[in-house]
Amino acid sequence: MKYIRDEHQIFVSLRPGDDVVGSLTEVAERESLRSGLILGIGAVRDVVLGYYDLEKQDYCRRRFSGSFELLGFTGNISFRDELLFIHPHVTLSGENFKVIGGHLFEGVISAAGEFVILPGSLKISRKPDPDIKLPLWHF
Repeated sequence: MKYIRDEHQIFVSLRPGDDVVGSLTEVAERESLRSGLILGIGAVRDVVLGYYDLEKQDYCRRRFSGSFELLGFTGNISFRDELLFIHPHVTLSGENFKVIGGHLFEGVISAAGEFVILPGSLKISRKPDPDIKLPLWHF
């Protein structure tokens, strides 16, 4: 992993074998970020995606084998239980050119990953919502 910061954003380059969420969390912690927006593209493998089932009030997860084009990564940075938290969503395409997507629980870079972090100046925290049982932004 490499990254460089200018006055408004952080450019992150991930290499094969880098854990996507773990690496972005490490950058955010090193830079003492309190909130932010993350955008990215690249190629990933060993992916676990999920979606939130409102009726069960829990995530349904599915593992996808193989390598995928990371068409889009959109995420945000906040704090959950006083720990820095990356909330990532992705859109992927495989060898059949069909698109899949969801909340990214796991993913490893297979070729390259290029991400831009736009830091926020406010500390954004999450608190459990009593109705849907998800930790949502609280301000």
